[in-house]
Amino acid sequence: MKTNLSHEFYKMIHQRSSWVAVIVLCGLMLYSATPTAYITKNLISQGFGTGQWVIIIMITLSANFIAMELKNNTMTTLLYKSPNRWGVFVAKLIVLIVYSIVLLIAGFIFTLIIKAVLVNSHFTWQSIYHQHTLFNSLLLNLLGVGIYLLFIITLSMLLISLFKSSAVVIVIGLFIGFLGANISALIMQTFPGIKSIIAWNPLNMINIITQLSNSRVIQSSALTNNELIIGNLIYVVVFLLIGILVFRKISL
Repeated sequence: MKTNLSHEFYKMIHQRSSWVAVIVLCGLMLYSATPTAYITKNLISQGFGTGQWVIIIMITLSANFIAMELKNNTMTTLLYKSPNRWGVFVAKLIVLIVYSIVLLIAGFIFTLIIKAVLVNSHFTWQSIYHQHTLFNSLLLNLLGVGIYLLFIITLSMLLISLFKSSAVVIVIGLFIGFLGANISALIMQTFPGIKSIIAWNPLNMINIITQLSNSRVIQSSALTNNELIIGNLIYVVVFLLIGILVFRKISL
């Protein structure tokens, strides 16, 4: 496992897309912050879109992390040198999770910079937003994004092992990210009698991104904060176990 991890970290560090992604994230956040006349407390608490941009970036990177090696036939050599396939899968997963944390930290730092330069004292960090200070709302939202990233990364790893197509994984990932919460809410409204059961569906888990800082989201998610956290972690374990099983049987 240690050897697999060192190889995967080496590849991630020396991969140009890893560095480009950080620049792209900062550019997209700056784009979200302009024009400055439309900057609101909500936009600041969301880190100028840090969550949605990091999720999109990680869906793409997670899909390509395996797809490129399958396409270039380097996966065969990698698996041949490794004593077990699950070690390769888990090593890739760990590296992707660590990298997603790096992106979140970069997003947090750049949020502070954008806030200081473009907003200054118009909205102070101590101002109240959704029963929290603006700064705490930002931290809670980033925490929610971090939890959901575990969900989406393990799901992406599972899907790429199944379909071996980064395009398919990206489409499914974006579909879940942009429409998942709405579809989940629609299903719960259609079947109110079993709403408490349907609320545990995977599409509903994305509400963790905003609910930690905004208790009103509970009305649409129908789950408490703790239940959303538990639900996300349960799906992470399920996706991880199935992903390992699929990856072990992957044909090269």
